[in-house]
Amino acid sequence: MDSIIVVIVVAAVVVVGIVIVAAALRGMRPKEPEAQVYRPSPTTARTAPATSSMSPTSGLTPQVVADIDRLVASDQKIQAIKLYRQSTGVGLKEAKDRIDHWSISTTAPHAAAVSHANATRTSITPSSIRASLPASVAADIDRLLAEGAKITAIKALREHTGVGLKEAKDAIEAWTPGR
Repeated sequence: MDSIIVVIVVAAVVVVGIVIVAAALRGMRPKEPEAQVYRPSPTTARTAPATSSMSPTSGLTPQVVADIDRLVASDQKIQAIKLYRQSTGVGLKEAKDRIDHWSISTTAPHAAAVSHANATRTSITPSSIRASLPASVAADIDRLLAEGAKITAIKALREHTGVGLKEAKDAIEAWTPGR
């Protein structure tokens, strides 16, 4: 009789052990992944016009919008993303998404949004570039050249005009300070 009780207790322990192991294995089984749904943030909506998110509190002033328009039109997206982030304080992904879907804010191109990438070499001269710049920018370039910061002057010229690297370099090399 004692041996029957021992066998029953051992069988019960084995059954309980099997149930526990089965439950543990069932809990470790990988679950099927849930479907990932992309939900764009309000600033990445494709249907919203570029001016819909502009308000004084967002940091997008008309000057900043014109600068972003110019950068997008001249395919300088990285600079446009940087400017958008500085102006609004949003993250990199959100700024990149916004600039990827950026549309120029006016139907007719304005001076700030015109890309000079397709201009012929003969139409771009240092004097015509200098004449198209605001006086403060020309003075900054004069100062940079006086300090020997030729590369920074080229960057500033490209930033404000949208001309290519070669045209900006040629213009800076032919630049006459104070003229």
